[in-house]
Amino acid sequence: MPGLSERRADDRGMRVPARAALRRWPHVFGAAVCLIAIWAVPAQARDGIAADVPAAPQDGGPRRWEVVAQDGLALHGTPSDTAEPIAVLPAGTILNNMGCTRNAGRVWCLVRPLGDGPRGHGAAEALRPAQSPDGTVPTGRDDSAQRAKSRDFDARGTIPCAQVRGQKMQTCHIEIARGAGGDATAVATFSNGFSRTLYFVNGTFISANATMSGVGTDVDWRKSGPLHIIRVDDQRFEIPHHLIFGDAIPQ
Repeated sequence: MPGLSERRADDRGMRVPARAALRRWPHVFGAAVCLIAIWAVPAQARDGIAADVPAAPQDGGPRRWEVVAQDGLALHGTPSDTAEPIAVLPAGTILNNMGCTRNAGRVWCLVRPLGDGPRGHGAAEALRPAQSPDGTVPTGRDDSAQRAKSRDFDARGTIPCAQVRGQKMQTCHIEIARGAGGDATAVATFSNGFSRTLYFVNGTFISANATMSGVGTDVDWRKSGPLHIIRVDDQRFEIPHHLIFGDAIPQ
């Protein structure tokens, strides 16, 4: 029985017939190819960094990113290394997560700095989910604006305000819908019934809604003790920090 004699010869350490060696060659070759393929994968993918495409906020992904690359994040107009950079954002910059994609074996995320700044694609390995001022890493979309629109508020009060340039401060009624991660939406109403919606992101005032008074992006904002001092177009507001964020974010 030829097959039996071939196996016995192999067990005694004798030379295996050529046809038996040929039968084993595909397995040896396949193992070598797999080993080469594993080490051909970029190190960041083997380590689990940017190996998967992160989810967008609407799909439960992180709401914001933080730049962690020490040399900054290069923003490109398209998700490609060959595209010219349009800006370089320094380490520590907080960005809106606008969705990620994979292109040519690399994961890219469409981002924009909070409030204002260039919008572009950056390499995902230079980013990590951003921690908010309340210590959480918020995921999913902020629902505070929708809750404010539905008049589902967490806090109400009165604040100093002025509706037109040069006007002395008067009193406005204000209502706050709080979201997770330092996000909130406030609706301030003047004595004549005119109201302005103010948006806070990551513990910071960002913008207001567009009205007949202006588009809501001509703004100034600063902290003065416990107050957020805000100007939107010609209107002014002084809002206590605790009223906006409750106990979630220390003053």
